[in-house]
Amino acid sequence: MAAETGLHLHVSAVRYRGAALPCRTPEGRGELGNAVLTDEPALAVRDTAYAAQEGAEERRLACVLTDGLTVCGTHLSTRGTAAAQAANDGQCAELAETVTRLARLQPVVASGDVNRLPSCLDRPFRTVTDAAAAQAPGIQHVYADPRLGRVRSSVEPATYTDHDVLVATFRRPRRLTSRRRRPGR
Repeated sequence: MAAETGLHLHVSAVRYRGAALPCRTPEGRGELGNAVLTDEPALAVRDTAYAAQEGAEERRLACVLTDGLTVCGTHLSTRGTAAAQAANDGQCAELAETVTRLARLQPVVASGDVNRLPSCLDRPFRTVTDAAAAQAPGIQHVYADPRLGRVRSSVEPATYTDHDVLVATFRRPRRLTSRRRRPGR
């Protein structure tokens, strides 16, 4: 997708029982991971495992800082057991703390399969969900910094996954914190 769109790609590889987990159905697509696509190249990347974990799959948060916008992607634990709910709650709190801290520097948009209906972030962030999805509605979220303005969303059907695709678009903010000047500006 990155090659077809011209976007910059960062993949946070997911570990399963300490090893890479190859994608299945169809095979040959590489390793399972969280992808973050950005218009501009990364100035810095924060890619870490959550402190709270449950089960064999390591859950991670990847944030890519570009010139004027930070983009984060994640996949939180499911909530099927009491231990899994505790892990999901801990990951949700860590996601909220990280995004709130990063928003002090510049606008942030964070998204992912959070495996929960309640939002991880409170106001002033806007929460957009895939509530209209045919598969597992409401558990994918986009958290939009208020400086991004109006966020439009749609849900697209998907195969080879346990949920549909949540698409969110917004107008990129002016470079509020840009450190470099472009010619003619």
